[in-house]
Amino acid sequence: MATNWTICGTCDFRHITKPSVFWCSECDEGLCQECTEHHIISKATRGHNTISIDEYKKLPSTILEITQTCKHHNEKFQIYCNKHDCPCCKKCIVVIHNECKELIDIEDIIKDVKSSNAFVDIEHTLAEMSENIKRIRKDREQNMTEIKETREKVESEIKMTKLKIVSYLDKLQEDILEELGETEISESKRIQKLLTSVQQMEKNVTEYQHNIANIKQHASDLQAFLVLKRIEHDVEEKDKFIQTLMKNKHLNHATLSWKISSDLQNFQTSLATFGNIVVESKSSGITIARRKDKQAQIMVMATSPISLDKIELKLKATVFTRGNPITGCSLFLDGKMIFSSYEDKKVYVFRNYK
Repeated sequence: MATNWTICGTCDFRHITKPSVFWCSECDEGLCQECTEHHIISKATRGHNTISIDEYKKLPSTILEITQTCKHHNEKFQIYCNKHDCPCCKKCIVVIHNECKELIDIEDIIKDVKSSNAFVDIEHTLAEMSENIKRIRKDREQNMTEIKETREKVESEIKMTKLKIVSYLDKLQEDILEELGETEISESKRIQKLLTSVQQMEKNVTEYQHNIANIKQHASDLQAFLVLKRIEHDVEEKDKFIQTLMKNKHLNHATLSWKISSDLQNFQTSLATFGNIVVESKSSGITIARRKDKQAQIMVMATSPISLDKIELKLKATVFTRGNPITGCSLFLDGKMIFSSYEDKKVYVFRNYK
């Protein structure tokens, strides 16, 4: 856990208890007013960034709990190991990572982390995930309303049928209504269970977005980098969960209907059941936006040349030339060049032709 930010670290080292008024992220400790003044003018610390304790307390607890020193050796992190995806102090390198090849100065890897592509990506992904969750929540709530409405419709149909054969079908009506109610409860519970998970995920994503905003404003670069790695992992898990919902058809709409029993139409001769409650599952039509899929599609388009097999060519005219041998040619469709070759150097211009 990070240093106790409520008391001055320098005074505490001298066995003096003073409340801190500023926080130095570089030193990872609080400073009283007097120590802050020395901190500002000291050659070793004059370049450190300090913020007020009131501002520092606005950071989420997950950030305040992050330590910038090694828990094993109590030394400041200096190196980042790409192989093990973790920060290291100099003793860690000797004891644990002496054979690792991908060691990077941590100052290089955390430089401009708050404006890095990874940071921007996680912000966009969280925003996208928040929208996806809202779509799913709205869709599930709508499905629950539809189930209630169709239940009422089915119930009305059942009762109308019952009125025609009241004396004979009282017991069967009771059974079928009970089944209908149980089916509604069962389906609603299933949807409510998923809805609860989605609402919790929405709450988590909102919290992440709030934390990201505070991190960018108040956290140190190292803290921002470490929490970014943690959030990336959580976001990836939540993203997989959302994709699993679509893949496993958990977002399919459930619709209640009533299928009249064939025996009911000839109840005077034989009647075993009042009917069956049918739950139909169909695609909800909900779309889940996913930046990673869009980026992958762009990459494929950028790296895949146009397929000439799909282009139908028709001879329009034969041109006879004179002079030096032809060393280059171009292919045009609708006045736009889609292929060019000059002395074995090919240039492709992508067009959506079939």
